[in-house]
Amino acid sequence: MNPSLIIGGIPFFDAPSEIEGSPYWVDLWTDVNGYKIGLQVKPSSYNSANISIYMGKARTSEEKGHKAFLRDFGGKVFVVMPENGTIPQNVEEAILSEYTLLQQMPPK
Repeated sequence: MNPSLIIGGIPFFDAPSEIEGSPYWVDLWTDVNGYKIGLQVKPSSYNSANISIYMGKARTSEEKGHKAFLRDFGGKVFVVMPENGTIPQNVEEAILSEYTLLQQMPPK
Protein backbone atom coordinates (compact mmCIF):
# COMPACT_ATOMS: atom_id res chain seq x y z
CA MET A 1 0.00 0.00 0.00
CA ASN A 2 1.37 3.41 -0.96
CA PRO A 3 1.31 6.21 1.61
CA SER A 4 -1.08 9.12 1.02
CA LEU A 5 1.41 11.63 2.45
CA ILE A 6 5.02 11.52 3.61
CA ILE A 7 6.20 14.02 6.21
CA GLY A 8 9.86 14.07 7.20
CA GLY A 9 10.27 10.56 5.82
CA ILE A 10 7.29 9.26 7.83
CA PRO A 11 4.61 7.61 5.65
CA PHE A 12 0.98 8.36 6.54
CA PHE A 13 -1.81 6.13 5.26
CA ASP A 14 -5.56 6.57 4.91
CA ALA A 15 -7.26 5.90 8.22
CA PRO A 16 -10.02 3.27 8.23
CA SER A 17 -13.55 4.65 7.93
CA GLU A 18 -14.31 4.06 11.63
CA ILE A 19 -11.39 6.35 12.52
CA GLU A 20 -11.72 8.94 9.76
CA GLY A 21 -14.81 10.89 10.81
CA SER A 22 -16.41 11.09 14.19
CA PRO A 23 -15.38 10.13 16.86
CA TYR A 24 -11.68 10.80 16.11
CA TRP A 25 -11.59 13.21 13.12
CA VAL A 26 -8.43 11.68 11.63
CA ASP A 27 -7.86 11.42 7.87
CA LEU A 28 -4.40 9.81 7.84
CA TRP A 29 -2.32 7.92 10.38
CA THR A 30 0.94 6.13 10.91
CA ASP A 31 2.11 3.44 13.30
CA VAL A 32 5.03 4.19 15.63
CA ASN A 33 6.13 1.44 17.99
CA GLY A 34 2.52 0.25 18.37
CA TYR A 35 1.14 3.78 18.83
CA LYS A 36 -0.55 5.95 16.20
CA ILE A 37 -0.04 9.54 15.10
CA GLY A 38 -3.04 11.04 13.33
CA LEU A 39 -3.39 13.80 10.77
CA GLN A 40 -6.46 15.82 10.02
CA VAL A 41 -5.90 17.31 6.59
CA LYS A 42 -7.46 20.67 5.73
CA PRO A 43 -7.20 22.48 2.40
CA SER A 44 -5.04 25.63 2.45
CA SER A 45 -8.15 27.68 1.60
CA TYR A 46 -9.51 26.62 5.01
CA ASN A 47 -7.16 29.05 6.78
CA SER A 48 -9.08 32.26 6.32
CA ALA A 49 -12.31 31.65 4.42
CA ASN A 50 -13.80 29.08 6.80
CA ILE A 51 -12.21 29.95 10.12
CA SER A 52 -15.33 31.54 11.60
CA ILE A 53 -17.37 28.42 10.81
CA TYR A 54 -14.60 26.21 12.20
CA MET A 55 -14.51 28.09 15.50
CA GLY A 56 -17.92 26.80 16.51
CA LYS A 57 -19.38 23.42 17.28
CA ALA A 58 -17.32 21.45 14.74
CA ARG A 59 -14.04 22.53 16.31
CA THR A 60 -15.19 21.50 19.78
CA SER A 61 -16.20 18.08 18.44
CA GLU A 62 -12.86 17.70 16.64
CA GLU A 63 -10.88 18.65 19.76
CA LYS A 64 -12.77 16.02 21.77
CA GLY A 65 -12.08 13.49 19.03
CA HIS A 66 -8.37 14.30 19.02
CA LYS A 67 -8.22 13.84 22.81
CA ALA A 68 -10.00 10.49 22.45
CA PHE A 69 -7.48 9.47 19.75
CA LEU A 70 -4.60 10.30 22.09
CA ARG A 71 -6.23 8.27 24.85
CA ASP A 72 -7.03 5.28 22.62
CA PHE A 73 -3.97 5.20 20.34
CA GLY A 74 -1.27 6.96 22.37
CA GLY A 75 -0.24 9.63 19.85
CA LYS A 76 -1.34 13.14 19.02
CA VAL A 77 -3.42 14.34 16.09
CA PHE A 78 -2.01 17.19 14.02
CA VAL A 79 -4.07 19.45 11.79
CA VAL A 80 -2.15 19.95 8.56
CA MET A 81 -2.80 22.27 5.64
CA PRO A 82 -0.44 21.16 2.86
CA GLU A 83 0.34 23.76 0.24
CA ASN A 84 1.63 22.27 -3.00
CA GLY A 85 2.27 19.03 -1.10
CA THR A 86 4.39 20.79 1.53
CA ILE A 87 3.67 21.01 5.26
CA PRO A 88 4.74 24.13 7.20
CA GLN A 89 8.13 23.61 8.87
CA ASN A 90 6.82 24.11 12.42
CA VAL A 91 4.11 21.47 11.93
CA GLU A 92 6.62 19.03 10.43
CA GLU A 93 8.94 19.58 13.40
CA ALA A 94 6.09 18.93 15.86
CA ILE A 95 5.18 15.70 14.05
CA LEU A 96 8.82 14.55 14.01
CA SER A 97 9.10 15.35 17.73
CA GLU A 98 6.00 13.24 18.50
CA TYR A 99 7.38 10.42 16.32
CA THR A 100 10.68 10.46 18.22
CA LEU A 101 8.88 10.50 21.56
CA LEU A 102 6.74 7.48 20.63
CA GLN A 103 9.80 5.56 19.39
CA GLN A 104 11.30 5.94 22.86
CA MET A 105 8.20 4.64 24.64
CA PRO A 106 7.88 0.97 25.58
CA PRO A 107 6.29 -0.89 22.65
CA LYS A 108 2.50 -1.02 22.86
